[in-house]
Formats: sequence, C-alpha cells, structure tokens
Amino acid sequence: MRRLFIFCLFLCNIVVAAQSESADFAKPHYAPYAFAGGPVSYSMALLAETQGIHYFSLSFILSASDRCYARWNANTEIGDIFLSRALEKLRAQGGDIIVAFGGAGGDDLALICSDVASLTAEYQRVVDELGVVALDFDVEGDEIRDAVSVARRSEAIAQLQAAAQSAGQELFISFTLPTEPTGLTPDGIAVLESALAFGVEIDVVNIMTMNFGGSAFPDAMGANAIQAAESLFAQLQMLYPDKTDAELWNMVGLTPMLGVNDVETETFTLADAEQITSFALEKGIRRLAMWSLERDKECVSGVRAKLPNCSGILQDEFAFSELFNRIMPQK
Repeated sequence: MRRLFIFCLFLCNIVVAAQSESADFAKPHYAPYAFAGGPVSYSMALLAETQGIHYFSLSFILSASDRCYARWNANTEIGDIFLSRALEKLRAQGGDIIVAFGGAGGDDLALICSDVASLTAEYQRVVDELGVVALDFDVEGDEIRDAVSVARRSEAIAQLQAAAQSAGQELFISFTLPTEPTGLTPDGIAVLESALAFGVEIDVVNIMTMNFGGSAFPDAMGANAIQAAESLFAQLQMLYPDKTDAELWNMVGLTPMLGVNDVETETFTLADAEQITSFALEKGIRRLAMWSLERDKECVSGVRAKLPNCSGILQDEFAFSELFNRIMPQK
C-alpha cells in the first residue's frame, strides 16, 4: 500500500508540473482569492466550466511549525494529492492558479527562513511542484515593517526570476499591499523599492481596497477603490518614470472585500463592483480579485454579518464574479 501511495504521489506531481498552455497573466484577468483546501479549491474546474472563472489566487503559502518549510496554510503539503488533482482538472479547462504567499495570519516564509538561499529554495520548490508561472506576495501586518525580511524576500524573488529566465520560463510576480484612498502607505512603497533595488521585475501591484477605517467614507467603497487606484498610479509614475500611462495602468490590481468588511461600517456592494469594473476596463487594469470567492454568495436567510463564507448582503451566488470577470479577454 505504501508503494502504491508513493507511486500515485509521484504521478500526481508530474501531472501538476505541466503548466497550463492557455494561461496568460500578461493580459487583464480576474483571479479571486480562494482558500487552499476549502471546497472552492477542489471545485475550480467546475467553476471554470459553469461560471467562467478560470484563474484563482490560491492562498496562502506559509511557514510550517516555525521552520523554513512551505505548506498551504502552514498545515497542508504543497503537492497534496487532492489539490493536485483539482489543479490538473482546472488546467484541462484552460485555467490556472496564482500561488499566494503570506497574508494576514500565520508565519511568512520570509520571516522564518533565516537566509536568502533557504528562502529561495522553498520558493523554487513551490514553483517546481505546482508548475506555476505566477506568484503573489501578500505583505501586511508586522511583516511589512520588518526591513530584514522585506530585503530577504526581495533578493530571493530576484534569484527566482533569474533562474526562470535562464531556463526560458515565465514567472509573473505580484505584490499585494494595504492601501488608503491616498495610495500605498510608506511601508508599502518601501516593499516595492526594496524589490526594485534587487532587480525584481514587478508585474502587478495589487492593492487591498478594503477596511479603510476613518480615512474614507464607508458608503462609497467603489469611489474609495478608484481613488486608491489613481493614487497608486501616481506612485508608480515616481517609481517607473520611463513607463507609459498604459504600461502603468497595466501594473495595477484591485482587491476589495465583498459585502460587509472587517470594518463593519464599510460595505462593498454590487454597485461598487460595477463601478470599479467599468473603471478597470477603461484604464486597462491588469487584475481584479476579491476577498474572497468563498464569500461571493448571500448568507443564510439574508443575514447581514461579517462571515468567512458569505458576503453579508443580498445577492445572487457569484454575482460579484460575473461583474469582475468582464475584464477577461474573450477567447
């Protein structure tokens, strides 16, 4: 039985290592965050077929048990057979995943891995085992202010990209960072400056347009997100003075939190989603996402509450996805 299990695991990893031939993260795309190991992650292929959702920001890769070892949500092996099969089926539909590292909870690998070499090795192991071409680094909380781990992450990503380029492979890199309507915080700017100093080619700067608190009107979440995007654009102009306006807008990603936010006075509505979708189409924004796909449905009995598996507002299932998915090029 043990030999059969090892043989199956070996085959599954080989299948997963084959990349999707039709995934194109250079073009505008919708890639909602989904919890790795949750029901949504196992039904990605079905959602691609029935809802037209082909890309998923699968979250989160964290350090396992305070050691330099990457696992999904710190407890599930990267090559988990069930997730591997789900990814295989998704790729057969022409879809793919963006692997998201970090997030608001748990231990980020960049904090736990004590040197650049070990951190790079873990990033490379994730890329190799999953055969992915797109990585997202969600840096927030205390981690965004930790200069040592910020530099370590930047150097490791640069080495990862250099290895991919030498092998003739694509590797898209995005940073997901907190924002105010006035743009990235100084800590967020420092993350980007660190990456650029080490030679990282940043494809997308994805801002979390949520939980603004006292810095924004709570009943204007769409307008707040648009203001944040325009502020980010101005910041990117300073970082990339040689890029055209179209190139800079093509670096922008927006990720709202659906429905009732953690700041419970703030509610992101379907009207807000319509507003930022139209804005994204007008400007040529590269990525729309959401926190999270599990929440893209109404709560039982229409309850208004902040819950992990529903939006807390009245809506049809996947109504937000239907709007955001409009930025995907038609095949």
